[in-house]
Amino acid sequence: MRLRGHLVTHYDSLLSRVAARLGSRERARDALQDAFVKLSGDAVLEEVRHPTTYLFRMALNIAANSRRKDSRLLGFDEVASLLDVPDDAADPSRVLEARSEVQIVKRVMAEMSPRRFEICSAAWLEGESTLDIAQKRKMPLRTVQHELRQASLEIQKALARPKVVALRQSGSGVS
Repeated sequence: MRLRGHLVTHYDSLLSRVAARLGSRERARDALQDAFVKLSGDAVLEEVRHPTTYLFRMALNIAANSRRKDSRLLGFDEVASLLDVPDDAADPSRVLEARSEVQIVKRVMAEMSPRRFEICSAAWLEGESTLDIAQKRKMPLRTVQHELRQASLEIQKALARPKVVALRQSGSGVS
C-alpha cells in the first residue's frame, strides 16, 4: 500500500520521467495506470528501498510488455487486407472457359491412336501407375511414358491455341 501512495504522491514527476523515456505522454499515463492497478492486487511487497526508481522501472517494464503484445496484434490495414480475399467461386465466364477446355481435351483424346487413348485413360481416369500400365499391357515402360508425354504435349498444344472469336459484320466493315 505504501507504493500506491508513493505513486499518487509523485505521479507528476514519474509521469514526466516515464514520458521522456517512452517518447509519449499517453503511453506513460497508460503504464502508470497499469502499475497502479497492479499494485492494487493482493501481492504483498516487502519494503522497497527506492520506491520512485522501483515505480519508474515498473512502468517501463509494463510499457515494454504492452508494446510486445501490441506488435503481435494485426493493425487495421492488415486485417482489412486479410478480409479482402478474392472470390474463387466459379463465375459464368470461368465455367464456360472450363467447359470449352474440357471439350478440347475430349476432342484431342478422340483423335488419339487406340493405344495412346487406352494408356491415357488408364493413367488419367483410372489412376494407374505407368509401371502397372506397362505390366498389364505387356509393353515397355518407356513406351508408356512416351505415349503419356506425347498425349500431354498434344493436349497442351491444343489448349494453347488462340481461340477463334467470331466478329460481327457491320454495314461498313468488321466491328
